[in-house]
Amino acid sequence: MKTWNKNFTLLASAVFGMGMFFGIQFALFYNFINDVIHINPDELGYMEGLRETPGFLNALFIAATMYLAPPIIGGISLVVMGLGMVAYSQVSTVPGVVVFSLIWSIGFHCWTPLQSAMTLAYSPGDEKGKPLGQLRSVESFATMGAILLCLFFINKLEFGGMFIIGGLAVVIGGILVMFASRNLIGTLRESRFVLKKRYNLYYLLSFLQGCRKQMFMTFAIFLLVNAFDTNRDTIIKLVLINQFMIFATSSLMGKLVDRWGERIMLSASYIGLFFVSIGYALIREVNTLYVLYCIDNLIFVGGIALTTYLNKIAPPEDIKPTLAMGVSMNHIASVIVPLIGGAVWKALGYDVVFLGGAAIAAASIIVTQWMKPERVVSEKIQPEIAGK
Repeated sequence: MKTWNKNFTLLASAVFGMGMFFGIQFALFYNFINDVIHINPDELGYMEGLRETPGFLNALFIAATMYLAPPIIGGISLVVMGLGMVAYSQVSTVPGVVVFSLIWSIGFHCWTPLQSAMTLAYSPGDEKGKPLGQLRSVESFATMGAILLCLFFINKLEFGGMFIIGGLAVVIGGILVMFASRNLIGTLRESRFVLKKRYNLYYLLSFLQGCRKQMFMTFAIFLLVNAFDTNRDTIIKLVLINQFMIFATSSLMGKLVDRWGERIMLSASYIGLFFVSIGYALIREVNTLYVLYCIDNLIFVGGIALTTYLNKIAPPEDIKPTLAMGVSMNHIASVIVPLIGGAVWKALGYDVVFLGGAAIAAASIIVTQWMKPERVVSEKIQPEIAGK
């Protein structure tokens, strides 16, 4: 933190609020929709598919930065996101959860590409993996704090009270980030929309990452709650252990990406995820599934590695709109996977869903090998950039 400037600190404050939000979301949401809302697997798939649709609006969000500074748009987005969670405290039906999940999702998906771009612009020094890892650690630290709040106060405040706390935390973070510098981001000459052949590998990896991510985000904890009757206290403790592991290793993961390169780190990650998915499909011992859940989150470095990879192959004016396009590719998968996964679970069982996750991980391993060493990529792209 000694090297952080004011802008990076304000960004970290917003990320801290995000961590509080998702700490409460991860710890309570699946018990909430199972125990209070009584949602079915196919309904969960429909809800998650709809919740991911705002990812297609990233081109519109990027266009809005032509008129408003990214910190202002980002702050407003986080306020909308927080109010969506606060509203959870007032719903008790599937349609109600769907509506307010969509509202907070709009704010989240507007914020996501802006956070990545602001991190690259505000972070000190030339190496970008470390600051990205630091922000992930900040988010994990906040997430752990929120989970501890759930652990100690859920019986007093119940679901509604905890959702209010999580929503207000991200609202405060959104207000703070509005005070970050607007000029630094404004120095990047941005087009509204970037779709170039040069970034095809980045787009494909983003799509596969969305498939794998959404598979586990939607169904992993729900499996533990719905199929193995895991109570909310156990889920809270599991998520707390998981977030502590992420917090302790995220900065190291960022450094390893800088040191070993994106291809090696992504390959190792996807190999591990392949075996985790196989385990979820075939193992019926719940304690082993708890361990696999933690391993899955611990070794997933796709977000860091793909962002640093893009930073190496793209000129500054392409970074933010290309990040937004990558998020859109990610969300094509994020909309499709829950819909298919929920229907497959209902028709064939959850084991087939996670075998599909293993197939996605295997495809990701193959595609990752197409990444060229950073030195070669840099040498190839510089003449093209110079020619423009």
